[in-house]
Amino acid sequence: MRTLKSQVRVNPVIDRETWERQRVQAEKDPGGFHGEIAKMEIHWYDPSLNCWIAFDDDRKSWTGFEADAGQARDIDYEPHHEPWSRAFNDDSPPFYRWFEGGLTNACFNEVDRHLLSGHGNEIAYYFEGDRWDQALEGGRGAPVVHFSVTRRELMLRTVKAAVVLQSLGLKQGDRIALNMPNIMEQIYYTEAAKRLGVIYTPVFGGFSDKTLSDRIHDAGARIVITADGAYRNAQIIGFKEAYTDPALDKFISVQIALSSVDKTLATMHLSDDVVQALRKGAEDALAGEITVERSDVLRGIGQALADIPELDSSEKSQVRTAVARGLMDAPARVDAVIVVRHSEQDITWRSERDRWAHDLEAEALAKILDNAKETGFQVGSEEDLLALDDLSLVRALWASSKPVPVDAEHPMFIIYTSGSTGKPKGVIHPHGGYLSGICNTMKVSFDSVPGKDVMFVVADPGWITGQSYLIAASLATRTTGIVTEGTPMFPNAGRFASIIERHAVTIFKAGSTFLKAVMSNPQNKVDVEQYGMDTLRVATFCAEPTSPAVQQFGMDLMCQQYINSYWATEHGGIVWTHFYGNDDYPLNADAHTYPLPWIFGDVWVEDGTDAAGRSIPRVAENEERGEIVISKPYPYLARGIWGDADNVGKPGWSGD
Repeated sequence: MRTLKSQVRVNPVIDRETWERQRVQAEKDPGGFHGEIAKMEIHWYDPSLNCWIAFDDDRKSWTGFEADAGQARDIDYEPHHEPWSRAFNDDSPPFYRWFEGGLTNACFNEVDRHLLSGHGNEIAYYFEGDRWDQALEGGRGAPVVHFSVTRRELMLRTVKAAVVLQSLGLKQGDRIALNMPNIMEQIYYTEAAKRLGVIYTPVFGGFSDKTLSDRIHDAGARIVITADGAYRNAQIIGFKEAYTDPALDKFISVQIALSSVDKTLATMHLSDDVVQALRKGAEDALAGEITVERSDVLRGIGQALADIPELDSSEKSQVRTAVARGLMDAPARVDAVIVVRHSEQDITWRSERDRWAHDLEAEALAKILDNAKETGFQVGSEEDLLALDDLSLVRALWASSKPVPVDAEHPMFIIYTSGSTGKPKGVIHPHGGYLSGICNTMKVSFDSVPGKDVMFVVADPGWITGQSYLIAASLATRTTGIVTEGTPMFPNAGRFASIIERHAVTIFKAGSTFLKAVMSNPQNKVDVEQYGMDTLRVATFCAEPTSPAVQQFGMDLMCQQYINSYWATEHGGIVWTHFYGNDDYPLNADAHTYPLPWIFGDVWVEDGTDAAGRSIPRVAENEERGEIVISKPYPYLARGIWGDADNVGKPGWSGD
């Protein structure tokens, strides 16, 4: 294989000596090692200066932007200054804390700072709708709906969405749920939540209404954001009516259900023994659930009634009727549902709950324009705002919504994973260490340079790949992203290759399942080969295991540098990978992958159980299958499981 070392632009892990040196540093002083990365990858808010600051490694000095005026300035700090009080807190394992006392904001790092640096006219995203017209492009075909979004446009749409959320009463620490197609509005509202310190949970659009219901309740979401519908394979599919409405109407929380049963039974002339039996019947029927249908409660009540001989059939009927009536009086589950008009199909409207996004955004724009005028900008429309230079646009928009400095450990989003137990767990990723860490993986795995690369991530924001690399890492590192609605293999497998050709994609990410689908039919390969993919510098599998055969297929078809990267929801970002241009870690089609220098992991297998019935692990033998185990923390590793919501953000809060 040809060497890539001469083509390396920024990857710092260029040889084995560097890898080993970094590994020693990461193990000996994790706070110092990751702190050097964090202060260069993202900006931090310094309240003493009222500035957003970052370390410029080329100049070996601190630079920043004034938090009121946005003006760039040099910072009079020593190079080894740290914008946090403690880089690594391992006092209470496994609740590790990174960059304690440091303040930052993911939206500032992903949106605002690029305009302050003068990159507002860069393309942040290319969007392609699902529908395809084969007659376009001289018969080669092209998407019916496609457009680009500059970083300036992204900031305007983000601020509008932030003003919308504020108008609905949301503030730092509140939660929202997003259940949307893969369209730009999902990214606008995601960035808006980050901007305000609002915690969001993304729910994949293919999940059931019950799954959505459980996540809304577990996260404590006050607002749900959805769409009227979506396009997939040239068909319109429901969204609000298919998922959000039934999630909110069919289901109630277990706590509300049991409380309703208690209130109802308290109004009836029943003995204590009967009440306890009925309550237990309801509890047993709902055990292990987060939200339930009302019929689940009635089933438990009915089973309990069958075992209570002292009540006659009429009395049992009265109990069932009373409980059913009480369950129908459950309180509203959310404050509002924001509905994005996308497919423009007719939908059932709940006026007491539903709000059109475009109506809310029109109101938000009016506020933004008024506030900008009060600040001194003569603007009367979106076009006037976008005609401003980058710094002026930032100032005009900051008059309505500035990014809120939040603690580095403040939760940014909750993403659910079933893991090995099958029961969904809300994994927490925060603003600080998560963002700085995944940004660094862009350099090591992909040799990504700000403003130079275009990355095509085949993923939905409902999955960790979409959150980490379609959105956060691509935006923060000024890598142009591509958002595709529907499947990039419709109307044929050549679709995704045409995207690579048309947008000169340099980095491609997809799970091995995607490439297996391409391999499944020889015609797919023919369709793909109609397009040129020579702009690709690197491609990778992501977040799922692959095989040598699949990797070889990718290397032959698309890109010789088709690497295997691995991580999962809990990992946050890439943990095993190949290091771009590092010939000491050879790339072959063997599905092999290497740990990043700061990733300390192993493979364990169960070796019996102890007296308490807990598994006793041992390190797996060579070629023996087992569980991948991370043995030391790193900044973008999940912080914990969502819990103790009333105390989120307060000192000592650690989730669950």
